[in-house]
Amino acid sequence: MTGRGDPTSRYAAAGVSIERGEKAVDLMRSAVEATHGPEVLGGAGGFAGLYALAGYREPVLASTIDGVGTKVLVAREVGRYDTLGADIVNHCANDVLATGARPLLFLDYVASGRLNPEAIARVVRGAAEACRQLELALVGGETAEMPGLYAWGDLDVVGACVGACERSEVVTGERVRVGDAILGIASSGLHTNGYTLARKVIEDAGLSYSDVPAGFDRSLGEVYLEPHRAYAREVAAVRDAVEVRGMAHITGGGLPGNLPRALGGLGARLDAPSWEEPPVFALIRDLGNVPEDEMRRVFNLGVGFCVVVPAGEAEKGLETLHGAGCAAWRIGEVVEGGGVEFG
Repeated sequence: MTGRGDPTSRYAAAGVSIERGEKAVDLMRSAVEATHGPEVLGGAGGFAGLYALAGYREPVLASTIDGVGTKVLVAREVGRYDTLGADIVNHCANDVLATGARPLLFLDYVASGRLNPEAIARVVRGAAEACRQLELALVGGETAEMPGLYAWGDLDVVGACVGACERSEVVTGERVRVGDAILGIASSGLHTNGYTLARKVIEDAGLSYSDVPAGFDRSLGEVYLEPHRAYAREVAAVRDAVEVRGMAHITGGGLPGNLPRALGGLGARLDAPSWEEPPVFALIRDLGNVPEDEMRRVFNLGVGFCVVVPAGEAEKGLETLHGAGCAAWRIGEVVEGGGVEFG
């Protein structure tokens, strides 16, 4: 029990424990510091992360921030938190990647009603491992305990990523032309979008995350928690091989909401049967009787990232993506007008 003279006692009685926060930091410190290269200055624990940017003639910074959303509720039900860290790192890094920049550094924010140091550490260690694989520096973060704003057991996971490239390497979609080919790169499943609907379908069907549906070889919890895929290696390979005129990370809004952002004002005609859809989407569609138009606007449906290339280079682009170990397809072409139409 904390004595009356301890300055933390009234704070703890109000619901915030400084000790829990310090324990969480101690549990994650070594994983965070393992992502630091010589570009990171000052080490962990400062008021801001310091990163020495070098080697650019006309550097352009690309930055993004996003959250894991209600996927955290699935993690809580299953009792597995490490994949959430990979989710937020890969999601943000892919967004930076779509601009033409190389992701360089990452920061995380984890908030809860009552800190569970072990769970928080698992999230951050998962993020650190994803950063290590992408050669990203995890330069800072925040763990916040906010009773009253979050209920006990609630968790919110947010991340921010900064990348850089030469001004000449920025990809805006302005070079996209009618007739260009659209290549779709496979997603790993739901990624980090559409979970409010995905969870509701399971709930309404009376299913548990421990259930293994017919045709699946693992539980629904494992399927729903499959980490958001990272595309840095595949995109770097295809950009080295062919001219990439536009790129889109397919997140909330699906192909109709994200692909037009990469087309410089033009539109897309997609051939829906041209790519392979992971079975989780058919499960949601069938159990929830979800209309196809809504499925397309909520989920990625198996395409997690798109690159737009000249039609004559499409085959080489696909060969390069396959050689990088990723399923990919020619899913459509650029057309006049705006929006996305499915054939």
